[in-house]
Amino acid sequence: MIIVRGKRASEISAAQLAEMIAAYAHVTIDLGAGDGAFAYRYAKAHDDRFVVAIDPVAENLAEYAARAARKPARGGLANVLYVVASVEHPPPELRNVAIEIFVTLPWGSLMRGIILADERVLEGIESLARDGAGLRIVLNTRIFDDPVPIDVRDLPEVTPEYVRASLADAYARVGITITNTRWMNAEEVATLGTTWAKRLSHRSPPRSVLIAARVAHDGASASFGNIDFD
Repeated sequence: MIIVRGKRASEISAAQLAEMIAAYAHVTIDLGAGDGAFAYRYAKAHDDRFVVAIDPVAENLAEYAARAARKPARGGLANVLYVVASVEHPPPELRNVAIEIFVTLPWGSLMRGIILADERVLEGIESLARDGAGLRIVLNTRIFDDPVPIDVRDLPEVTPEYVRASLADAYARVGITITNTRWMNAEEVATLGTTWAKRLSHRSPPRSVLIAARVAHDGASASFGNIDFD
């Protein structure tokens, strides 16, 4: 598995990952992490959890990976790891490890896969989760405002109604049960903790759609009662 530690990319084994995780109660995954700011802040606020930020572009992760590698007195964190991977090819070392997965204002193939219920993308998300894990997806629908970017003009406009009518059944087929979907207000978006959410909050109130879900493998019904994304 390729990781960014400090400002350098390197590889770790499944055994090394297991050793890192062993001291923590749970694993959280931030998928499509961008610059990794959310993962860093979440790890700092939840020192009982091991947080894994996943993004396909190593350069995106460099700044916060460098912060995490510092000594604790200078902001270093032992409970966050920056991983270079795509949702279509998730690292096997992370299979079935997370009790919660965050996908916040995604872009590119991750966003398209979520909006179109692409099986490869959904199966990639499902593969990272433990039975009963919570999943929170937040989609920025401002991309559908004029002028619409060329690379998203073929996408259907996302609303809570679209999620219920067009995504719920497709998600359920891969073990992801949508428990709630709704509009998020500007104040909620501003508190998401990502760099992009912070930028959006300085403009006119952004429209975003929340998708809250649970992941269960092969029809399992286990759940973690301390997760509430609704």
